Amino acid sequence: MSGFVERLPAWLSPRAVESGGRRRWRIETIVLIVVGLVLAVTSANDIFWSVSQNRRLVADQMTWRHYTHRDYFNVSAAPLVVGQPVDLSCANASPGPPGERPQICILMSGPVQGGLRKVIGGWRLPARTGDFPANRGDCFGAGATKALCPSG
Repeated sequence: MSGFVERLPAWLSPRAVESGGRRRWRIETIVLIVVGLVLAVTSANDIFWSVSQNRRLVADQMTWRHYTHRDYFNVSAAPLVVGQPVDLSCANASPGPPGERPQICILMSGPVQGGLRKVIGGWRLPARTGDFPANRGDCFGAGATKALCPSG
């Protein structure tokens, strides 16, 4: 350990006498406590946000299963626009690998109630196509606006 201390630059090596006295020590302590509190609050906020988002996405998957009466495992769920309360869930309309069959996509909004969310619209996608407005058909609901579903 003594070799390590000897290799430190002069400004970082231990001093025989602390400069600045007790006042400087108090200021440094207060700054460290404030930084620690800020980090603790931001970490707690991030954990709360993550748990809330995960709960909502699980509810979106359950809503898709409940609404379509299909108990499929591969149900995608994601926010339609990050930061907005409208989410999109899509899955195959018939059994098969994801995306290899026509898909049903639904839009959900509002809070989670009883493990489900309110369906506000949706559309169907042909097999092996991406979820782009030009590919969306059989649109339904007020949530499937002309911007989201021009072919509906």
